[in-house]
Amino acid sequence: MVVTIIGIIAAIAVPRVSQAASRASANALQATLTNVRKAIDMYYAEHGKYPGYTPGTNTPDGDAFVKQLTMQTNVRGSTNTAFGGPLLYGPYLRAPFPKNPTNKLDTVFVRATPADANPADGSVGWVAVLSHGYFGISATDAGLEEIGIEKPTQKEDVRAMTN
Repeated sequence: MVVTIIGIIAAIAVPRVSQAASRASANALQATLTNVRKAIDMYYAEHGKYPGYTPGTNTPDGDAFVKQLTMQTNVRGSTNTAFGGPLLYGPYLRAPFPKNPTNKLDTVFVRATPADANPADGSVGWVAVLSHGYFGISATDAGLEEIGIEKPTQKEDVRAMTN
């Protein structure tokens, strides 16, 4: 009798626990996207351009994107860990840069414009479009569904026009 009752309770509890874990992952992703998008906006407000351009050459670069958001910067976007002198801006996010919950990667693929080519879904952690300040996740539909993002409108939001 006791074993039967425990079995019934387990049958009810296990799906609810897994649904709660999925919701927590989806909520964590939404919070991460909100924080990074706000950091991008703050960088833009202080520098007049979006992060992700290498100072001097002005070429799109994912490493520059991460450094410009997580380190001190000067007006041109050059980075350093020390504050002072010309390095008056940032950091906009705490290091380390957040990881994509679907593939555990923290790499950022940058595109100069929305028309530029995309990386293969899931091959990098994030995708940023520098001309518009868009930022989203790089993931397959299956990867998004695995963490509880199933509706097409949710998928569009987390990708934020990066696909």
